[in-house]
Amino acid sequence: MIRLTLAAAELARYISSMRRPTRLGLAILAALVVIAGAYTVYWFVVAGQIKNSVDAWAQSERADRIDVSWQGVTVRGFPIAFRVELDRAALRDNAVSPSPELNIPIVSGTARPWDFADWRLRAQAGFSVELAGAGERAPVKLTARMADGVVSVEPEGGWKLWLGLRDAAIDAANRVRISTVDGWVFVPRKHTDAALGLALNFRQVHLPIPVEPLGDTIEQLDFDVTVKGGFPSGKLAQAAAAWRDAGGTIELDNLQLSWGGLGAAATGTVALDQDLQLIGGFSGAIQGYDKVLTALVQNGHMRATDAGLARIALTMLAKAGPDGKPEIKTAFTIQNGQMFLGPAKLGRAPRITWE
Repeated sequence: MIRLTLAAAELARYISSMRRPTRLGLAILAALVVIAGAYTVYWFVVAGQIKNSVDAWAQSERADRIDVSWQGVTVRGFPIAFRVELDRAALRDNAVSPSPELNIPIVSGTARPWDFADWRLRAQAGFSVELAGAGERAPVKLTARMADGVVSVEPEGGWKLWLGLRDAAIDAANRVRISTVDGWVFVPRKHTDAALGLALNFRQVHLPIPVEPLGDTIEQLDFDVTVKGGFPSGKLAQAAAAWRDAGGTIELDNLQLSWGGLGAAATGTVALDQDLQLIGGFSGAIQGYDKVLTALVQNGHMRATDAGLARIALTMLAKAGPDGKPEIKTAFTIQNGQMFLGPAKLGRAPRITWE
């Protein structure tokens, strides 16, 4: 009898020792269920707030005469992200006449629950931007087959945008096709003299008409600019004149060009004259002039003797560049509707038709 009692006591102690980890496991499981439930409630509450914020943003933009619309808006991505999707979105800036219009079949913005300052953008079906024609100016349309980007809101104000385009095209009087475009836009906080900063990298720009002897494909075109002075609303010509009169300029911080064996780098400033045409000055360097002279001779645009004399003169002016290749330091100016490379007149500058 005593042995049975002792055995029963040992069994009770064993069962009791088994219950402790079981209770701990149940407690942990219950805590996880509570946390998961709380996070689920949090996610759906925030998703609703995001959707309301998108609607409120569209309403607020109307005060600046910008119309934003879409056929549908949804918030997805539970549980690891918030993904806002707009179906058939459109944006029209009525503050400028004619009004540019952006159309996107479907666009999404994705942010992580712990970081609402950075949003990943994606337009998997591409987009189009159109500016209607006016007077002698033909309509202009920019299209892209696909677009990705990231927009970041700065803590001190302002924002940054990176946008990558694939298979882009610009249609005006003719079509220019571009394999890839990478662009960066920086809008600083208010009370600065710069309205925005812009950097664009183009790769494989296919021109509608070849330019001899360089050909019809620009392999690389990169430039960084800073736009100073705000661009007011109104008709394009009147807005451009007001921007010019307020001291508006475009500072070319860097330009890199590679085209048919010719390489160029430059910095400078661009503004508008009294006729709202480009005026500016640039300083830079040119490489590959020897290849250009050779191509001119081969294409019959220059005699070999003239090319030889030009090659001797240019070689005397050339110096080794940063990469060791010979380059010519020169200046490029636009004045009174004419383009000049150093003292040599190149011809008329492209004319801007505002209306």
